[in-house]
Amino acid sequence: MMHLECECGNRTNLFATGDRDEHGREFIELEDDDRFSFIIGEDSLMFKCSFCGYRYRLKSYE
Repeated sequence: MMHLECECGNRTNLFATGDRDEHGREFIELEDDDRFSFIIGEDSLMFKCSFCGYRYRLKSYE
């Protein structure tokens, strides 16, 4: 399990679902969809805090 915490104190966990893709990678989901939302971009993943609106960007390094 991983967790994500905003500067405002809002936090949620990412948990493994038990399902895997054809390469053996396990899928993860947000524990509480109301705390954060996410957008998959062309070269990054953006998380948005539902409490304060702050956004975090995780850039792809492949």
